[in-house]
Amino acid sequence: MSERALAISVIILAAANLHRLAWSALLGQQPGLVVRGAAAAPDELQGMVEAPVALLVDMTPVQPEWVRHLAAAAPHSTILCLIDHHDVTQIVGLLQAGATGCLSRNASAPELALALIAVARGEIVLPPELAIQALTALTRGNYDQAQPIESLSERETEVLRLLAQGLTNKDIAQALFLSVRTVEAHLRNIYSKLAIASRTEAVLWAVNHGYGR
Repeated sequence: MSERALAISVIILAAANLHRLAWSALLGQQPGLVVRGAAAAPDELQGMVEAPVALLVDMTPVQPEWVRHLAAAAPHSTILCLIDHHDVTQIVGLLQAGATGCLSRNASAPELALALIAVARGEIVLPPELAIQALTALTRGNYDQAQPIESLSERETEVLRLLAQGLTNKDIAQALFLSVRTVEAHLRNIYSKLAIASRTEAVLWAVNHGYGR
């Protein structure tokens, strides 16, 4: 299988045409990414997100309502929002609306490429200095998940604990001497047992139940 076939598909959402062109040119040069299209508004995405993609949102300012609209229009895709300031309140609002991650506009091109690849894998991308604050703020809301119907295995518990500490799938695999695919399989089992659907929900459940300590 070619490298292009294995690359992460990206669609850019930016109001300004020059921004869309600039992001398309920049990201098209990054390894592991393929730009599949660009749009000025969520309504223009119809027919563009039939397959899972990573959506890059460059709106000023990015509003939770936009993200909520995107999440509904592309339920199988992931969303990375570019932000101007590291504001916990803003980040929490975007995560609650359906964003998979937030990245500063001051990030470098390689950092943006890695962030898009990470969110495409279902990993949460947040400014490191605000990650714990944001997740803690989310758990103080109405998130009150019940105990799992099925108990987690010892290995699943280890994976969940590392997940709550902000580790990526690759980091977890290295820490537990597992393959990334095995970690992904454990995460699918965890999602099923906790009756949740995303990595964000798993992290919130873990933090809320003391797994991040």
